[in-house]
Amino acid sequence: MKQLFCLVLVFAAVLANALGYTHRHMPGAYHSLGLPVRPPHLGRVVGGVDANIADYPYQLSLRRFGGHFCGASVIAGRWALSAAHCTFPLPAASSVQLLGGTADRTAGGVMFDVEEIINHPNYDDWTVEFDVCVLRTAADLSGVNIVPIALDPSGATHAPGSRAVVSGWGLNAAGLSPIILQRVDIPIVSEAECTTGWPSGWVTPDMLCASEAGRDACNGDSGGPLVVGGQQIGIVSWGDPNCVGSPPGVYARVAFPTIRSFISDATGV
Repeated sequence: MKQLFCLVLVFAAVLANALGYTHRHMPGAYHSLGLPVRPPHLGRVVGGVDANIADYPYQLSLRRFGGHFCGASVIAGRWALSAAHCTFPLPAASSVQLLGGTADRTAGGVMFDVEEIINHPNYDDWTVEFDVCVLRTAADLSGVNIVPIALDPSGATHAPGSRAVVSGWGLNAAGLSPIILQRVDIPIVSEAECTTGWPSGWVTPDMLCASEAGRDACNGDSGGPLVVGGQQIGIVSWGDPNCVGSPPGVYARVAFPTIRSFISDATGV
């Protein structure tokens, strides 16, 4: 039985790598803690349900090598928003595409070529600070069920317990990537709970937390949008490799002044 379980885990890992998925991104310090090796809990929206793209027309699939590997969101006519760890080291723009207008990652929608990728100049792949990038497309991000999402204004805050929605594609608990976009409602977590849930210094002011037991984002959702009241307030960044909602999932804070000004300066949004 143990051998069969190990074979299942190996198969899931091989399948995930073939699809372009990697293990959930973590601060570099995590890997120096000497923690026991865990099963490969690969990208998924945990506790999610099928989503109708008409309700999430800002959702994009960031693609390389013909498959989904991160989430993104439409923020302007030719601009999308995602996480810098998805595009670090910076790939050739011609190797990246964005799929929009469909909840089905294998059919429908519109594929857009990318002309330029800009990672936040202060992005740190060790601490995962300033985990944000913008992507400029060769053609307008337009079509049926393709609509920009408004962004949180600089300095905005949200009360703990406020309900947010995170959406994305990724491997499910069975180790298979859902064909249909998943979405899950989760609460914003207080700054105090967020920082105490992780070792000192891991959660920095440019981050926010959202999750609850049994509901979380994971690596296949990296770069995807966290939305409250029709505005994107976060970008899926990092969290516990088990992806079970505790400790809290961590997001890049869109309203953090240094992040918000980067987005505005690069895109005009």
